[in-house]
Amino acid sequence: MLILSPSSVRFGIDVWSDVYRVAIESRSVEVVEEWGDDGPYEVFVDSTRRRTLVRVLQDVGKDELETPSVGALGTLVVEADRGNDADQSVVTLSGVVESVSYLFSGSRTTREVRLVAMSSSGDQDPVSVSGGD
Repeated sequence: MLILSPSSVRFGIDVWSDVYRVAIESRSVEVVEEWGDDGPYEVFVDSTRRRTLVRVLQDVGKDELETPSVGALGTLVVEADRGNDADQSVVTLSGVVESVSYLFSGSRTTREVRLVAMSSSGDQDPVSVSGGD
């Protein structure tokens, strides 16, 4: 999932301003594979364990002394406008901050916050999307 221009981003009680990209990526951590007797190709593949990673890119235009803390747990809420209020989508997930880093390009400074999303039960997708119907 890629949100190119979120209208609002919150983590816990903090509003993260100037966020210009949010990427939510899902990866297999454990894959089960089986081969048949009739040839070299797999006949069954299943992703039994998955990890959902989130990257938030934010413009930084001044000194930033208060940054998200590595290990902080919170609810990330991303609102994305799709033209009008009726088409607004809200993406919500619980996650833990994995890292905070800075990227420099000319006069632009970008903070990248990486989170690992968590499922409340282990069998449900940790990311929920509402609105935008």
